[in-house]
Amino acid sequence: MLDIVVEWGRFITPIEVTTLFIIVIMVVIYHYYIKLKRAPGPFPIWPLLGNIPLLHKLPHQVLYNLSKTYGDIMELKLGSICTIVISSPQMAIEVLKTHDRVFASRPLPIAAHSFSYGGLNVGWAPQGDYWRHLRKLKVSKFLSQLDASKNVRDEEISFLVHSIFEDCKDGKPTNMRTRLCNTSMNVMTRLSFGKRYFGEGLSNEKNEEFQNIIMEQLVLLGAFNISDFVPLVKSFDLQGFRPKLKQLRSKIDKFFDEIIQDRLKEKHSNEIKDYLDVMLSIPKTYGLGDRLGDNVIKAEFNENLGAGTNTSAITTEWALAELLKHPKFMKKIQDELDDVVGHDRVVNESDLPQLKYLQAVVKETFRLHPPNPLLLPHESIKACEINGYHIPPKARILVNIWAIHRDSSTYENPFDFNPERFVGTTVDLKGNDFQLLPFGSGRRMCPGRSLGLTIVQMELARLLHSFTWRLPNGENIQDIDMGEVFGLTTHKAIPLDVIATSRLPSHFYASSQLSNCGD
Repeated sequence: MLDIVVEWGRFITPIEVTTLFIIVIMVVIYHYYIKLKRAPGPFPIWPLLGNIPLLHKLPHQVLYNLSKTYGDIMELKLGSICTIVISSPQMAIEVLKTHDRVFASRPLPIAAHSFSYGGLNVGWAPQGDYWRHLRKLKVSKFLSQLDASKNVRDEEISFLVHSIFEDCKDGKPTNMRTRLCNTSMNVMTRLSFGKRYFGEGLSNEKNEEFQNIIMEQLVLLGAFNISDFVPLVKSFDLQGFRPKLKQLRSKIDKFFDEIIQDRLKEKHSNEIKDYLDVMLSIPKTYGLGDRLGDNVIKAEFNENLGAGTNTSAITTEWALAELLKHPKFMKKIQDELDDVVGHDRVVNESDLPQLKYLQAVVKETFRLHPPNPLLLPHESIKACEINGYHIPPKARILVNIWAIHRDSSTYENPFDFNPERFVGTTVDLKGNDFQLLPFGSGRRMCPGRSLGLTIVQMELARLLHSFTWRLPNGENIQDIDMGEVFGLTTHKAIPLDVIATSRLPSHFYASSQLSNCGD
């Protein structure tokens, strides 16, 4: 056989070798770029980096502008990652509904891998049986129990109102981001393991450490890490992420290990008081073993206390900022609250269905300021075709809802804040109306939608019913900076400081019912 190959090689000239090479290259080009039609997009001119240099601090806005040139489905090369960007409701239907099963998996960035313990929580777990069982558990035992957790929400929002009232009496401005984040975090920590950690009266060393852990984690999860896109440089850790991740992960382990072990020591009955009790008592019917491993529990807590709480806080802050800039809309909400609720009681969750204008304001806030403008990335589990374009397996899918929410074919004057566009419409936030997708849609839709939406609506209703608002130091409403900072969630670049004035009798601002909550 070797003799035959050697003899055959004597008759192949260099020109023929070159010709054969060119033919092979042409076949490859035909197969991948002509026969398998790829979506249009900017040419990846940068070695190793591809299109990464095109993206600056606000990538969702850059991608929106690029879509105006290349279309509502486009392909970018981010490092070595084939990335498909979706920018219209029609293409979102293709990804999140028609081909939902194909795109139901997740890539796992390095920071997310560390803080989700290798993809062990609902948000970052890859598509498969484990993810389905864990999601079923979370929805059925935690997030669906809205009525059971109502007292916790009421108490924490009452504490929020009380703390603002104390500032109001002293004439002090209130930093709304801090107060709103404290409220959201305390709701989640009480539902998760029965204790408050954030806010006034809780400033001990352990609580401050926990607060720092959560905030540092959110920063690292939202940071750009080139190693996620260029595997060749992963071992070099060019940006120094590895020691930061290792150190913070160690703190997370220590904190949650102590909570889990303390609960196991004190648990002498089958009583279920919070989500920790649920996770320590999982039956085999969920397909996750006799008891969840500690890493699964810690990964779930991290998800609940991280991105799951920040989104509601920043949405309420955006809503209040927009209403300050548009006082005619704020007056309409307060008139509605006065008509539905009056001044002889506080707002209850049972009032929310009647507060149609408030619901419209919340929808418009989610439209204009979605907390996750690119959603969490999806990943294709196999090749498929969308709108005639070939999508390869392991492609990363970014659904740019910031662009979708500004689709001029759907919304008139899409960059303007105008809640009246939703008054009298049936458009909702359940993931069925693809022109409004702040929580996503399909299999990987945010499972905490109902809880998060209820918190935002109640916070806004209580704040607007309880107070009138103005800016400190005689600032003009046009001076409110509406710039944004991109990260795991996209928040106002400058936190909102405001001065409140009470609208109700003083006894409605008391917080005596909180004296023993979660301690």
